[in-house]
Amino acid sequence: MSDETYMQRCLQLAALGLGHTSPNPMVGAVIVHQDTIIGEGYHHRCGEAHAEINAINSVKDMELLKESTLYVNLEPCSHFGKTPPCADAIIRYGIPKVVIGSIDYHDKVNGNGVRKLREAGVEVIENVCREECEELNKRFFTFHRQHRPYIILKWAQTRDGYMDIDRRDGNVTSYWITNYTLKVLAHKWRGEEDAILVGYRTMHNDHPQLTTREYPGKDPQRFVMQRGDEIISSIPYTPLPDNTQEAVAALYQSNIQSVIIEGGKKTLEKFMEADLWDEARILVGSQTWGKGLPAPELPGIPEKTVTIDDNLLMYVRRQL
Repeated sequence: MSDETYMQRCLQLAALGLGHTSPNPMVGAVIVHQDTIIGEGYHHRCGEAHAEINAINSVKDMELLKESTLYVNLEPCSHFGKTPPCADAIIRYGIPKVVIGSIDYHDKVNGNGVRKLREAGVEVIENVCREECEELNKRFFTFHRQHRPYIILKWAQTRDGYMDIDRRDGNVTSYWITNYTLKVLAHKWRGEEDAILVGYRTMHNDHPQLTTREYPGKDPQRFVMQRGDEIISSIPYTPLPDNTQEAVAALYQSNIQSVIIEGGKKTLEKFMEADLWDEARILVGSQTWGKGLPAPELPGIPEKTVTIDDNLLMYVRRQL
């Protein structure tokens, strides 16, 4: 099989860590001996063994490592953190060849792992399926290259483009726009990200729980953009500045690698106007209201549209 085929397996393994490895990246590793996979592993969660170590430990005959190739979607680490350097372990076990998907842009690695391997005589091949490897770890790469979290805009709207009722008359009724399947999916998304953010008005009107109660997973950290000196509710939100740039800087300082912005409209549009977003996920229900609060409008066409029962799910990527 080709290098690309084994790297695809690395990506499959790495994705199993989604929502559990932050602030570490998602990494999968495969060890191949004479066209046969003899070991596999992935990074399960922050603080535990890295993918390369789990793959090495899964090999039954360690002598075969000296004639094998290790595939990994991210450059092996070269520094001591919560675990020892993976590059050192690769060298110690005598693995002669390593195929890497992408460089690790963390300032403590960033080419040093590759350099250490090559200086020890290990053959290193880089950039196999690089775009797919960087897409998988888009949160990690955005955080370390752009010094901000990866930002996902998310909202639900009716088929005729309304996201909320008109609340100017004091109406505080809540309405479900999409079906239960999409509600479960939205809760799954929450568990995949570090944080979730809403505006003050959304918090005040809806008192959303912002949890993963409909899907097993960790609850994200909850943030609200505070308006002036207004009091935050008893629900455990962490207040952020109302200024978008300052809010994003505060999230970065809090080591938040990814955040879902769940509304309301003004908050979503603030991030859009500041060009501080990476992707949008728009859930479209089957009902029509004829009136209400219009949903935000994004430029361009969806990258992908999925039909789920009688509802739609649209993905939009910010154009660079």
